[in-house]
Amino acid sequence: MLAVFTLVRSKPQVVPQVITGEGATEITQTVRGKAAQLKTAVQEAVVPLTQREASQPAAAEPIVWGSDPFVRDWMLMSEVANLNLRAITVTSDGASALINDQIVQVGDLISGKRVVSIEQDRVTLEQGGRTFTLTLGE
Repeated sequence: MLAVFTLVRSKPQVVPQVITGEGATEITQTVRGKAAQLKTAVQEAVVPLTQREASQPAAAEPIVWGSDPFVRDWMLMSEVANLNLRAITVTSDGASALINDQIVQVGDLISGKRVVSIEQDRVTLEQGGRTFTLTLGE
């Protein structure tokens, strides 16, 4: 024989009651006390905006890269290998160099590289924080 039992649980019913006298005073004081505790806790948890701003760390200085870390050295070296220093002239008015078929002076750009200095036997170029030297006869 098999028996099946089904338990049915009804929801408890809330019956409003009117409390008067000392019971009402006691409940009111308890509620007010809890409300005061809650208010104090909230006030302590909430920091005024000016204090929050003061506690935040100062903005960090921007990072200045000495060179572009994403440019491969071999790419730059192959570009420099394509630059042929053919001649240099140094006069009292300044210096100039013939690189490939272009005459350049200090500050000029050639193949995306800035001419930093021109000496009697070499030219120094800079790109992305890296320097390259072209030497006459090489």
